[in-house]
Amino acid sequence: MTGLIKRMLKGIDYIEAHLTDDLALVDVSNVACYSHYHFLRIFHALTGMTAGTYIRRRRLTRAAEHLLKDETRIIEIAQDSGFESQAAFGRAFKDMFGLSPAAFRRKKNASAFRGQFVITEAYLQHIQTRGITMEPRFERKEALTFIGLGKDCNLEDPNTIGLLWDEFLQKKHLINRHDVTDEAGFGLCYAPQEKEAFSSNFHYTAALRVSENAAVPEGMEKIRIPAQEYAVFTHKGSLETLSKTNDYIWKTWLPKSGLELADAPDIEVYGSKWDAAAESGEIDIYVPVSR
Repeated sequence: MTGLIKRMLKGIDYIEAHLTDDLALVDVSNVACYSHYHFLRIFHALTGMTAGTYIRRRRLTRAAEHLLKDETRIIEIAQDSGFESQAAFGRAFKDMFGLSPAAFRRKKNASAFRGQFVITEAYLQHIQTRGITMEPRFERKEALTFIGLGKDCNLEDPNTIGLLWDEFLQKKHLINRHDVTDEAGFGLCYAPQEKEAFSSNFHYTAALRVSENAAVPEGMEKIRIPAQEYAVFTHKGSLETLSKTNDYIWKTWLPKSGLELADAPDIEVYGSKWDAAAESGEIDIYVPVSR
């Protein structure tokens, strides 16, 4: 572990220990032995988010945990989370989780809960590309057909995908088992059905691979992808770090590869090396490319 990471982790540990206090930047940066400016700059460079965003998301995550586990009044949770009013807390909470605090408590859907995890040494090492295959393998796939549940999602709201998978896993038995050609789960990512200029939305489908003539259950969608070449990366770890693997693929590898993106969905494959219960293991990511 480098000295830089060690010092930043001291600051992060201090943040975690004082989430319910009136955190001051001077205290956090002093613990990390950096000036205010350098602490903020290095934090953003290492994590891809500002320190203020991280603190707010950690406080909201802790608030969500309280909503799931106990009956503390929402106004008390709001105050402990550093918000001056319940209304401000409610707006920030809904922005992050897509539900009001009261609705989130009623839903009690812990399996789909994706909060802001604590930044650790392992995480910082992961985003320096140790948690992914540095060079992809290349595969050409013949035409593929999928049936699943799809929804327009936002790059800044991973919780939507978790909820979609929960719903699909409850309904996948509706797909005729004789039509299923692969036991893996597939996540298809492509342009949103409703086009918007400069939108961060995309369409995501949680699906099973099926035969071409498979019948489509009501409420599901059928997607056929023509024969295509893919660059295949293997993400190793948890869902928490999947976004960083994608960051490496799209922001680092692709611009340097000399390849063009093909007009086809990119595909996540949750196969035999993925532990759904632990939400950890290996995920193959197929990026469509053309030479």
